[in-house]
Formats: sequence, C-alpha cells, structure tokens
Amino acid sequence: MAAIDGGAAFLRTLAAAERRLAGVQALSARRRRVRRPRIASASLAVLIPGFLAVAATMGDGPGSLLVAVGLAVSALSLAACVTLLLRIERPLNRRFMEERRAVIEEVNRMRELFPHVAERDRWEERLKRSVRERLSRFPVEGGSYR
Repeated sequence: MAAIDGGAAFLRTLAAAERRLAGVQALSARRRRVRRPRIASASLAVLIPGFLAVAATMGDGPGSLLVAVGLAVSALSLAACVTLLLRIERPLNRRFMEERRAVIEEVNRMRELFPHVAERDRWEERLKRSVRERLSRFPVEGGSYR
C-alpha cells in the first residue's frame, strides 16, 4: 500500500482500488463458472449408480455392458469433480479470499483517511460527494462481491 500523503495520492489509490475491485469481481464470477461443472459432475457420479441400482431391483435390469459403461462414466465424473475441486477451485478460492481481504483493508484505510484528506486539501463539495459515492461501491467487511 502506498502512502497517502495528499489528495492526489488518495485519488490515485482510490482508482487502483477500483481496478482491484473489478479484478475481485471477475474472480468471483470465475468461481461461479467453475463451480457449475463440478456440481454437474458430482451429480452424475451419484445419479448414474442410483439409476443402475433402481433398474437392477426392478427385475429386468440393464445388461452388464450398460452397467459397466454407467459405472465407468460415474467414475470419470467423480474424477472430474475431484480434479476441478483440487486443481482449479481451491486455488481460485484462496486467491479470491486474499484479494478480497486486501481490497477491504485498503478501502477501510481510505475511508478513515477520507475526511482528513478532504479537509486538509480543502476539497470542493462536488469532489467529496464523488469520492463518497466511489467509496460506497466497495463492500464492507463480510460484504458481497456479486
């Protein structure tokens, strides 16, 4: 974090924080996109054996080839689910949480400094309103990034 020693530095830091917020929002969207195929593959891994078990109990169950194919697809779906979780989703979640925490800390610091910088640099009311509005776009601790 750069030192905020005046109004110009404050505005530069605010612009940088807005860019970081856009990055955090993009990470959040990517997390949602990654989660969908993982949920779909986990659903397949559960539903296929369940369907095969129900079909087997109804008497004229599926042939052994169909059972083998169904179980293979189920195993592949489970492997895809685990791979998505371990290789993509967890690192993405860690990165999202780190970035989110950094943005919140930086903006909380700026919220504390804002009245002092505005008073010291004798900002016009229009500029103060603009900065307040820009700061209000950031979530507070535990806020939403949708």
